[in-house]
Amino acid sequence: YKGFIAECDALRNVRHRNLVKLITSCSSIDFKNTEFLALVYEFLSNGSLEEWIKGQKINSDGSVGLSLEERVNVAIDIASALDYLHNDCEVP
Repeated sequence: YKGFIAECDALRNVRHRNLVKLITSCSSIDFKNTEFLALVYEFLSNGSLEEWIKGQKINSDGSVGLSLEERVNVAIDIASALDYLHNDCEVP
């Protein structure tokens, strides 16, 4: 539990254009008396990256999913975010 809280505190202060903002976190005991941990992120109206990669989303031009160029750009954005988290992010 302490590790979860520490990670949440660190993520709450992370700001990068390719990372979804963490709004809050919570913990509780569920109906089976099991500890329940949750992260609440900002809402993204365009859906999930998974939906776009799997071709479950339709573009404004009627095409489905992501083109090869868009997929490469997504990979570059992910690499940029990971580089930030591993090398530039200052954790309190």
